[in-house]
Amino acid sequence: MRYLFFDIECCDGKHMCSFGYVVCDETMKVLKKEDILINPQYPFRLARRGHEPDIKLAYPPEVFLKQPDFSFYYDKIKDLVLTSDMVLGHAVTNDVRFLNIACAQYKLEQWRYCALDTQKVFAQLTRSQNMSLEHIAEKTGVEIKYLHKSDDDAELTMSAFKSVLKKIKMTPKEIAEICPSCVSYTEGGTPKASNASSYKILKAKARALESKSGPFSGKTVCFSEHLEKKDTLKVWATLKEFCKKGGQYTNMAEKADYFVKADFICKRHKVVQNSTVMDIFQFAETVGLDFKCFAPDNLEYLRSGPSTASFKDMLKAKGGVNLKGIEEILNASKDNTPQTDNVEP
Repeated sequence: MRYLFFDIECCDGKHMCSFGYVVCDETMKVLKKEDILINPQYPFRLARRGHEPDIKLAYPPEVFLKQPDFSFYYDKIKDLVLTSDMVLGHAVTNDVRFLNIACAQYKLEQWRYCALDTQKVFAQLTRSQNMSLEHIAEKTGVEIKYLHKSDDDAELTMSAFKSVLKKIKMTPKEIAEICPSCVSYTEGGTPKASNASSYKILKAKARALESKSGPFSGKTVCFSEHLEKKDTLKVWATLKEFCKKGGQYTNMAEKADYFVKADFICKRHKVVQNSTVMDIFQFAETVGLDFKCFAPDNLEYLRSGPSTASFKDMLKAKGGVNLKGIEEILNASKDNTPQTDNVEP
């Protein structure tokens, strides 16, 4: 298996001046690392007039301007992309677009390929607003060498993603299959995301998952349907581990031995009878997985009861939730009994 992680820097937010990459084997061992510097043939504009640059590139503009243009490296970059078993990157949809712009600039053929966006994977796992590479590296415990140096950023992306794979015990291919919305592909020069339903894929895979023998033999687990739709990766990772150790999946909450709850009381939760109820992080720990780096800093606050956490406060505490329009919804219903309850401690 050959993985290509790449990152692109631009002179003006549009025209590329470097293509950095690392090539790895299936264990994420780096086989090759290189920073290809490119003359963008456009002025360097890294800041608005009168403002400091938003980013600082690894080299001064004159170094880039002495290099060959993109057409010189076209065949090399094309070979790197098309001969890899999988292409990956942080916010890779942007980088795919930059490549397409460069191809169009020199009237070169654009390629059809798929790329897994590691930023979208981490966003699915954490539901955090901060999806910068620096933040992800910090959460996964990866040392930052130098930012905005393309080859180092590509290696940082790989190292952080390697840490994620270890924690969820999944392969990049498995992630792409269970969460196709994290995959971008090129079509007619435009990067697009798959509209396949992760929820439907999860349900099909869950039904086909075989139970092994182990400490959970004879036990069943049911997940909140909200988790199955919104936290597909964490659900699949924990379910796989549960079944690997003898457990079985069920969608009948009233008969389940374990029920994994969402942040509110859903339809399935309402019919739970004698189940052991826990959140996804507690269930991960129960089956032997470490999801601490995916948990919000205020997880204990989110587990508080209705008397200490309002629905509005819960949304704010979660992070990554757009609160636009929430005020109107809350004001319109404050005289009525809330339809959504916080989880009891």
